Amino acid sequence: MSGRSVLIVGGTGFLGRRMADAFVQAGDHVSVLSRGQRALEGVSAPVEHLFADRHDAVGLREALGERTFDVVVDNVAFDAADVASLLALLDMRVGHYLLTSSTAVYADRFTRRPIREADADLSVRTDADAPNPFHPRLGHAYANGKRAAEQVVRQSRVAWTILRAPVIVGAHDRTGRVWWFVQRLLDGGPIVIPDWGAGRIFQVAWVDDVARAFVAAARQPPPIRRTYNVAQAEIFSSETWVAACARALGVAARYVHVPESSLGERGLDGYTLPIAGRPFGHMLLDIGAIRCELGFEPSAEKVWLNATIQGCAANPPTVSSGGYDRRADETRLAAVGSTSC
Repeated sequence: MSGRSVLIVGGTGFLGRRMADAFVQAGDHVSVLSRGQRALEGVSAPVEHLFADRHDAVGLREALGERTFDVVVDNVAFDAADVASLLALLDMRVGHYLLTSSTAVYADRFTRRPIREADADLSVRTDADAPNPFHPRLGHAYANGKRAAEQVVRQSRVAWTILRAPVIVGAHDRTGRVWWFVQRLLDGGPIVIPDWGAGRIFQVAWVDDVARAFVAAARQPPPIRRTYNVAQAEIFSSETWVAACARALGVAARYVHVPESSLGERGLDGYTLPIAGRPFGHMLLDIGAIRCELGFEPSAEKVWLNATIQGCAANPPTVSSGGYDRRADETRLAAVGSTSC
């Protein structure tokens, strides 16, 4: 199927612009809706750019009018109201609605087996300030909102697909999480790994593969009404993640283990390990459904990891990574750490 009309809500950011390019390359006619705060870059062919804040009902109606779309990808729905208001405005003028969700919906992430899509209890609401939130800034409100958004989608009359990704990585990740590792590995000093329990393993999702997954899902004839985990096949620990990033850069992997409980007394209060540490560093996903039903295969590690790590090193952010002003303290602590490599 090609030549469809595709609307991407939130299509100019880290993930959205790759989605836009993936649909363009699939032969679709793409429209992107955003607030206009950043230019639409990195798309291989011109796309229509619509401007509106999704929370401004009048502006949103003016931007979309009475148009009909074969596919709508909702990339920035963070709660029930976001989904409900957009679906009400479109009033069934959408052939297939795809929601960008998150593995944050899994309230019990610290399992010893791969998490399947049916394991999510969407009725769970966790106190926003409870421990181990998936989102570093929004706390558990992020997961609560995503669960509520999924509930609205499931109760709607439209044909829908929901895709859940863990931490999404890529060379131009504006959160700075990839740069955090690249900057430290390139300076030659060790990385401090806080010990927070044995057996912590995780997966990530490459931004380009997530975009491909949405295109694959959009190809399915409605009504599909399915939810899929999407992630890379590789499983990492903190140690193997640091080692893999180091290999991509051609440098030595140096790290040291320090008990998480002692970080404060050793001068690193608030220190966290992005991607590979609490709370992201334990997320084991079953991706069998998307492979079997959509024929989706994640890219090989050499492809996605090199593109991510080497791409970040080649075009680094203009500011230092989070906590790098305390890099000397990290190095000092590493010198008296418990185990090292």
